Amino acid sequence: GDRKELICSKLEEMADNYEATGDKWRVYAYRKAVSAVRSHKKPICKFEEVSSIPGVGRKLGDKIWEIVEKGSFSKLDSVKNSEKMQIMNLFTNIHGVGSKTAEAWYAMGHRTLQDIKDKIVLTGPQTVGIDLYDDLVLRMPREEAAEIESFVRGKVHSIDPNSICEVCGSFRRGKPTCGDLDLLITTPDGVSHSREVFQRMVLCYSSNRIMSPLLEELHSIGFLTHDLVSVSPEKTVNMHKYMGVCILPAGENERDRRHRRIDIICVPFSEYPCAVVYFTGSAYFNRSLRLLAQRRGMSLNEHHLKRNVVRRKGEKKTAGEIIPVSSEQELFQVMGVPFRPPEERDW
Repeated sequence: GDRKELICSKLEEMADNYEATGDKWRVYAYRKAVSAVRSHKKPICKFEEVSSIPGVGRKLGDKIWEIVEKGSFSKLDSVKNSEKMQIMNLFTNIHGVGSKTAEAWYAMGHRTLQDIKDKIVLTGPQTVGIDLYDDLVLRMPREEAAEIESFVRGKVHSIDPNSICEVCGSFRRGKPTCGDLDLLITTPDGVSHSREVFQRMVLCYSSNRIMSPLLEELHSIGFLTHDLVSVSPEKTVNMHKYMGVCILPAGENERDRRHRRIDIICVPFSEYPCAVVYFTGSAYFNRSLRLLAQRRGMSLNEHHLKRNVVRRKGEKKTAGEIIPVSSEQELFQVMGVPFRPPEERDW
């Protein structure tokens, strides 16, 4: 039978391990192979089929075939079982800890979360990461993510019934579980000026109108439990992106509630299509869209699509003009790319 999902999950696992050690190129090679396997139309049942996948070289081909035959591959098993790798994964799973920090802690002789708690002066976010480690290390089921979305959406709509509130990331791409939530909020304000200075003013206006009262409400009812950014009153006035930890209120016979990572991002309505694409991902899909834009003399980021961008040796010489787009579909159309629904943006 076809073993694509198994193959992809094992290659992803290897990519995650390399990510923990900061080995960017190997991460890239493995993730590229995952995307090649996913988009390969035929079932992978014969070794010949593996070697015909574009972008999969002989070494990776052998590993893929080993997964088909044995359910895993020896390189992954030995890396996963190495003591250093297990500890690097333990440390990089703490919110706010990257591979360099984990490597440094390992070199100092630290081996457990207790070592880190006792011997390291942590940043605020890292302290939250360690205190809530057991919750934050777990992915949340899709149903819980949907519950969080509708809970926050209800609060947003009570502040402004016209607002749009959407969870992006792997949730929007249809995944069964997700690590954290990116919640995007915007308000149709009737103005779609393409001048960036004006955009910023509109953004401050909408974030004052929604973000401040929203954060105040979500904190007061105990939904937001820990902040990973400073939320003093003067900060929330112009805050466009909040990062923190939330927990759903428990109902009658609720399962144990867990703390979950949440980012709430407020964007101007005219930037919404670019923001939705950006925050939906995947990172590799976004990268290929940006490269495509470059080839067409355009530039794309989470704010705008621009045309007439002149680059020399990869550096922008002219900033270009904003192309107003009113939806994701229009964004793809203007770029000359067939529209891909979110669940097909995994590569």
